Amino acid sequence: MSIDEEKAATAAGPQEGVPGGPGAPAADAPAPGIASGAASPNGALGAAPKKPRRRGWIVAGVVVAVIVVAGAGFWVWHEQPSFCNAICHSPMDYYVETYDDGNPQLGVTAHAKADEACLDCHTAELTTQVAEVCAWVSDTYPMTEDGTMLATGKQFTSEEFCARPECHHAAGASFDEITANLWGFAGNDEKYNPHASHQDMALECGDCHKIHENQVLVCNECHDLTLPEGWEAPNAE
Repeated sequence: MSIDEEKAATAAGPQEGVPGGPGAPAADAPAPGIASGAASPNGALGAAPKKPRRRGWIVAGVVVAVIVVAGAGFWVWHEQPSFCNAICHSPMDYYVETYDDGNPQLGVTAHAKADEACLDCHTAELTTQVAEVCAWVSDTYPMTEDGTMLATGKQFTSEEFCARPECHHAAGASFDEITANLWGFAGNDEKYNPHASHQDMALECGDCHKIHENQVLVCNECHDLTLPEGWEAPNAE
């Protein structure tokens, strides 16, 4: 190349293919195929930050919510009479049926009208429930001869059980107060009081007050007293 040609090339500027010419990569540009900030084959530039794993917490929250709602629903059902025979079946069928029957001769009808359920009177203690489950599984419930009722039901109809202060507010807050309000009961002569027995208190509450059976005025084994509404005389057919 002559001296004149070299001067002309210098004046035209850098050429393609010549270092510093057009198309030549800049000195500080990254090598082709390697993006700025991307990891190199040996991981020298570091990986992109990971997103937080929120999905696991959402699933756990949904599971907990379902368990809480299901538990609350089960507890509400547990308080209802329908729970008794749904779980224990045969021993409790009769009791739930009489609760829903609306028969005015049954003491349970008054409780049902007052929105009093089974567990309002029969406290669900853990030891009692475990014993009941064992009796049900082994089929050793003490039943009446006709197989409809629990033979031990009368144990509940005691003064301690029935005359509790939180019950029967209209009649009185204690057995003595209830008794004092029963002179001349059901329109009878003022000298008659079924709780003031002249049989040396030989009668028990359950002899007259029968929650899941017809209530019986035992006094009428000897007397001819007016029966309270929904009651019957002894040995009535």
